[in-house]
Amino acid sequence: MATFTRLFIAAVALSASSVALALPASNSTLSQRGLDGAFCGIDQLSVGMSTADEALLASHTQAAGDRQIFVYWNVIHKDNTIQGGLLPLSQIRDSIAVLNQHYAGAGFNFVLPTDQIRSVNNPGWFEFADATGNEDGENPAARDMKNQLRRGTAKDLNIYSTGLTQSGLFGYATFPWWYAQRPRLDGVVFKWTTTPGGAQPGFGTGKILVHEVGHWLGLFHTFQGGCNEPGDYVADTPAEASPARGCPNARDTCPGAGSDPIHNHMDYTDDGCRLGFTPGQSTRMRAAFGALRANA
Repeated sequence: MATFTRLFIAAVALSASSVALALPASNSTLSQRGLDGAFCGIDQLSVGMSTADEALLASHTQAAGDRQIFVYWNVIHKDNTIQGGLLPLSQIRDSIAVLNQHYAGAGFNFVLPTDQIRSVNNPGWFEFADATGNEDGENPAARDMKNQLRRGTAKDLNIYSTGLTQSGLFGYATFPWWYAQRPRLDGVVFKWTTTPGGAQPGFGTGKILVHEVGHWLGLFHTFQGGCNEPGDYVADTPAEASPARGCPNARDTCPGAGSDPIHNHMDYTDDGCRLGFTPGQSTRMRAAFGALRANA
């Protein structure tokens, strides 16, 4: 039985100015390190989207401007230590600040009142709640966790910081076009050590969460489809044959497409190398949110 604890502190809305810090036929996108040396494994799944969903996004135009996304944060831990997953409020707030820093240019603002941070002592969920490569997308522990904890609607972001200790994953997310079929599974699951100040080498500044929220808002990896069209469905991200790792000085893996977007949040490079989104990605995220989340 999970033990629930709410952190009741005066509600605060963390805006973009608060702090400046420097996977789809299946049911979730994966970020991993342990399985194949990458941090993201959506390519292991059957990736793509229906023609109807893509047409809906293409036809949906969204003007620039702030889109407020309400956040529910679920801290899944196995004991009452940081090492056991019990994140302090400071790291949670810094995580939201990092989201706002990197999504402000796309017109998104994430708001997390601290009375919506739920702490759950459940070693089983911490260790075993995980994504899978099968058609269900998530294992029984993950589905149980989400079915018990998920709150809000399609436009609200549910975050689950947890251990992901069995698979070596760094995180996974659901795409907006999956919400209609499985609304209770919607959200982002990620490894607690990747929050700002976390212990994960190369990935301890909060950008794993930035990457996963990109999937939640409709983005594919920059190397989706390799050098072939339609790639990631975004015109201004040059085609990339394979994921980049670390932070290479220069890389160009597809003919005539321009240099690889190694500094893009949707590549596999280390946190310090991933810096932002393109205008085309911002447009796609606004369209996906407007068409599939804002009024669902």
